[in-house]
Amino acid sequence: MSIKVRDDGSGVVTVTAVLDPDAVKAAETGGGKLEDRVRLADLTRAGWTVQPWARAADGSAQIVLSKPFDAPDQVAGIMREVSGTAGPLREVSVTRDRGFLSTSYDVRGTVDLAELQTGITTDPDVVAALTNQQVDVNAIDQSLLAEIRDSFGLEVEVELPGATDTVTGIAGKRRPVDVSSSVTDTKRVALIIAAGVLLVLAVLVLVWPGRRRSRRRRRPTGNRPTTG
Repeated sequence: MSIKVRDDGSGVVTVTAVLDPDAVKAAETGGGKLEDRVRLADLTRAGWTVQPWARAADGSAQIVLSKPFDAPDQVAGIMREVSGTAGPLREVSVTRDRGFLSTSYDVRGTVDLAELQTGITTDPDVVAALTNQQVDVNAIDQSLLAEIRDSFGLEVEVELPGATDTVTGIAGKRRPVDVSSSVTDTKRVALIIAAGVLLVLAVLVLVWPGRRRSRRRRRPTGNRPTTG
């Protein structure tokens, strides 16, 4: 996953999901296709751009999802759409604080691979569909959970104006995401310097000795009396 923040606080969240050959085979068991087995319509309705699955020669497959945001406070909601309440991304937030001469950016959160969950039991639609087919939801959940713990990996790349960092999740552990930067507003600094220079020049012109003498010589002297 990558979180890219631009100067004005807008940006884009991109998720790149990669399935190894074994995962692709498992998804296509029984003659189905990956494109049909993985539900993505709800992401499209939620404003995500979903690229087609890209298959590699070794049998693996990759898909890229992305969603833009206009302001930093929208990122937390996008994270919930991706990770839900049971996913490995916890309390991810982005802040932007514009000061007088600089702007600071902050991305904080947690990559939690200590207590991975499948999310199956938290999705009412999935639970209802499996129950209607007389499938033991808890048994499926535990089976998938064991596989996830052995095979799931996650990297979070953060790109801010002035800083880039990548946090790699470690199986069985929690890792903090804490990336920040501060960018000087060079345009504002230049304007302040220019204003200061102009002010100094104005003061010099007012107190310049030659200007004072010139003013004194131009003072009116009145009418001088004429002599016979």
